Amino acid sequence: MMKNLYNLLGGLCLIAIIASCEDYLDRSIETELTEEDVFKNFDSAQGFVEEMYAMIVDYSTAAHWQHFHCYAEDAVGIDTWQFDYAIDEGRYWEWQRNGTGSMFDGPTNTNADLPFDRAKLWPSSWAGIRKSNIVIADADSLMTDATQIEKDAVLGQAYFFRAFFHHEIMKFWGSIPYIDQVLENDWQLPRPLEWSETALKIDEDFQRAADLLPEDWDDPAWTPGQKSQGQNMFRITKGAALSLKAKNLLYAASPLMQNSAGTYDYDQELAKRAADTFAEVIKMPQYSLVPWDEYETVFYSTQGRYPNTSEHIFSQSGSVGWFQSFLPTNWQLGAIGQNNLASFPTHNYIQHNFGMNDGLSCEDSPSYDPANPWDNRDPRLYKWLVLDGDQMVQNLGAATGENEVHRYAQFHSSGEHRYPNKGNGSRTGYVAKKWFPIGFNNFDNQGVFAWRLHVRLTDVYLMYAEAALVAYGINGKPDGFDLSALDAINRIRERAVPDGSLNVQPQYLTGTDAFMDEIRRERAVELSYESHRWMDIRRWKLGTQEKYKLKTELVFDRNSEGKAINFVERVLRTKVFEEKHYWLPFPKNDTELYEGFPQNPGW
Repeated sequence: MMKNLYNLLGGLCLIAIIASCEDYLDRSIETELTEEDVFKNFDSAQGFVEEMYAMIVDYSTAAHWQHFHCYAEDAVGIDTWQFDYAIDEGRYWEWQRNGTGSMFDGPTNTNADLPFDRAKLWPSSWAGIRKSNIVIADADSLMTDATQIEKDAVLGQAYFFRAFFHHEIMKFWGSIPYIDQVLENDWQLPRPLEWSETALKIDEDFQRAADLLPEDWDDPAWTPGQKSQGQNMFRITKGAALSLKAKNLLYAASPLMQNSAGTYDYDQELAKRAADTFAEVIKMPQYSLVPWDEYETVFYSTQGRYPNTSEHIFSQSGSVGWFQSFLPTNWQLGAIGQNNLASFPTHNYIQHNFGMNDGLSCEDSPSYDPANPWDNRDPRLYKWLVLDGDQMVQNLGAATGENEVHRYAQFHSSGEHRYPNKGNGSRTGYVAKKWFPIGFNNFDNQGVFAWRLHVRLTDVYLMYAEAALVAYGINGKPDGFDLSALDAINRIRERAVPDGSLNVQPQYLTGTDAFMDEIRRERAVELSYESHRWMDIRRWKLGTQEKYKLKTELVFDRNSEGKAINFVERVLRTKVFEEKHYWLPFPKNDTELYEGFPQNPGW
């Protein structure tokens, strides 16, 4: 039967207006295309599927303008109009308002010279759910001019996206009904009381995707990938499906999703399923941890292209090349950066998480000296952060004398690069350099192509450690897998310090709660500024604790020899975080449409 096709081909992937979820799930806008036209063969059907890749939110550059994503205590943005400032003040309704830099929703900027019509999490995810359901409903029966492996490719991607978009919404808003059909007039579905109810349906779809998709689209035996040979790095693979399957299970097992009273209360069975699945990914031969001396290649490239390393598992497929300079620019010091935009790592986050070179936290290590707080630290501190006195510029150009002040960081109280001496100076005494090399500044003019990955192998190791600890204990292992939770953390640390001196120390192995704290500290270090922290703090149910509300700076002077002295920590901002802030509020219209879809508590 010939049916009119929805408007998805024309623009659901680039939605420019705020609307409630049923607007995306129940649409029938006339077009001249039919399902038979779209699914007539693999090329046409794959073209339809390709649009869902554009619906993935790029956490690096998701906003219409800058995107800081400083939603937790890890960093502080400098602009009060940004959504991170609204988050700090507890004004979560701002996720819907244009002009806040929110990655969640808001009208598209109409400046044709800039690629601001990017996917936003709320509208794009609902649109993606409907689009994937259309594929699942029609592809198998209508793709008459396609091989079985071509049908598998199309359906595998659709199952992945249906699961992924549900998971994306649930990470921020909580439980929603699982939409597994193309809705017409039957969209009034009750909202589940338990997060895991929908999570288990998500799990089934991720597994379907893993069963249908290849490990590598460039594999000669995988014929659907041959037409795009060498250009398949962003396509969904078995590894991506399994990684997201396991991540969804770990989230479902986590304290927030379990409505647990305490931060260590996980669902053990769900954690076991997550650990077993993560183990499958770690065993896959195409993935390996990038060596320490090449670690920067995971985060950025100076070659004008996306970096593609053995840690890459799943990411958004990106935008025009120059737009990827926005991520490093947001972390660059304004005084030497591409403009006046900047986010700054908070001192409390660095102090509590980046420990010492003996494997201990600053609080626990006898080698920590408050008068010399940057001595003998975990080498990752020096790799990812600019400290006072570090070189920031190589080539200062012709006016060397005038610009010499910018060669080395001056973050001390009277320094050239410290706020308020410079309006665009560091607010905290630090700058993060994870996203750019020393040459990325207005003097050296080094181009950078930076990005954040949705899932990379280091993240998988860390999530595995968390799940395995709950399921198997500190030294237990899944059947057929020779890696414990402790082994996983030590393997990560041994990348930085191969002799093992940075490995987990005995005082953190006295019980599962103590080791869980160490796993979480390790996650904060390795995945720093990669847009995981706010989600982690929430799912661990730590957000209401004072420690995770503070954003502090480190104030200090220099003596006549140029040595930093007189260190004082000061509070810059205290986040507003109450129980209701564990979830974003649903749009009011959506919770007033029918009985059975209640608003999140407190909103």
